Amino acid sequence: MNFICISFLLIFNFLSVTNGLECYVCEQQEGNDDKCIKTVRMCQRYEDTCATLILYTTPHEWTPRLERRHYISKGCDTRDACTRLLYGLASICTRNWYEDWACVECCQGDRCNRYVVLGSNNLHSSLILLIFMTFSTLLIRCSIF
Repeated sequence: MNFICISFLLIFNFLSVTNGLECYVCEQQEGNDDKCIKTVRMCQRYEDTCATLILYTTPHEWTPRLERRHYISKGCDTRDACTRLLYGLASICTRNWYEDWACVECCQGDRCNRYVVLGSNNLHSSLILLIFMTFSTLLIRCSIF
């Protein structure tokens, strides 16, 4: 009887460990490298989501031209808590290069929070539009003279 109980406990313990979610973890790291992609933690049983918080702001220390930097924090969370934070930060999650912002990314699955979206594709689109408009203006001015 003791053998059956011990076997059952060992199997249950093994299953609970192998079914746990793994997430990358780090705190206030500049950029998504080093610790943010090398440190993994087994989440608690109630934590079903990997969360990433990205802050884009000026650092506390002086920088030339007050350059902003990305500060990344990753960890385990519950889906509900991560979703609440996601909606709570929605109004300031602009990902614009010229202003401070904060965004949260939530995902489910082992180590799903490895990659992070640091910026917006709007800059790329705006740059193409600017080049096109400049070229068009030059073409029109050259054809007038």
